[in-house]
Amino acid sequence: MRIGIAIDVSTDVSHEFVVENRIQVLPSTIHMGDSSVVYGREPERSRAFYEEHLDERALDAETSAFSVREIEELFLRRLVLDYDYVFLITLTASRSQTYENAHKAAFAILQSYAPIRREHRVEGPFGIRVVDSQSLFTGPGVLAWEAARLVQQGHTPQDIRVQLDDLTPYLHSYVVPQDLYYLRTRAARRGDQSVGFLAYVLGQTLDIKPIIQAVRGQTHAVAKVRHFDSAVERLFHHAIGRIEAGLLVPLVNVSYGGNPSLVYDMPGYTALQRTAERYGVTLMLSTMAPATAVNVGVGALSLAYCGDAGELTEL
Repeated sequence: MRIGIAIDVSTDVSHEFVVENRIQVLPSTIHMGDSSVVYGREPERSRAFYEEHLDERALDAETSAFSVREIEELFLRRLVLDYDYVFLITLTASRSQTYENAHKAAFAILQSYAPIRREHRVEGPFGIRVVDSQSLFTGPGVLAWEAARLVQQGHTPQDIRVQLDDLTPYLHSYVVPQDLYYLRTRAARRGDQSVGFLAYVLGQTLDIKPIIQAVRGQTHAVAKVRHFDSAVERLFHHAIGRIEAGLLVPLVNVSYGGNPSLVYDMPGYTALQRTAERYGVTLMLSTMAPATAVNVGVGALSLAYCGDAGELTEL
């Protein structure tokens, strides 16, 4: 059976992973003033976006997810012919419209695919599973990576479906923002109180950065650390501890809102690399999707893993 994987464009994964596993990316549109641009996960366009737009606080920027009709057209035009079963992994339904749109589109797809496959002499039924990752940023990328690994190992759609459902509650994603003004203003528009006014004032005055966790569809600050580099180092240190404790998926997923090569020089990353290599854990690094950076700001760093959360202990 030909099994495919599709992801929301705001799911942070490396370009190499997308290409090697033929991942289908659902793009989104970013609206900035009078202009609207559709973005996927092409590295060149992502770099251009950071260079051209996010050097300023583009607070009027908004994003819109792929619509029900657009998802339906994508599947009926290509995916029902290329695959026999597709897993569409989305950001948490509590923060993204993609899950709801995809869920609605799935009904129309399942009712319409048969004559299209017959016309192209593709035999057999087609199936689709929309997966709510209950996570953000790099989190859904962990599920996508695990799904691709299971496909390569020859597992059935039922096996993969059960595994992804079992792993979702243990998916922990974190983000360290560089610009609290940007994050607070954007979050307030979406009803997110992760960074309140008092926390913002203190953060700006003392350069305190929150480490925000997304898990089971909820977000909250789990730590507040003075200086961005110290917060990032603490997060890397936490990931090292989780690797040593044992992960449910042998992957730590990292993204950065800018040139990802800058992450190599961040405090704690080399130690994370060495630990991952010693324990046979893959460390995936990518550029944060423009659609994500619009909401958390340039220079933010995200990290995700699947396993026990543990404590975000001091260094």
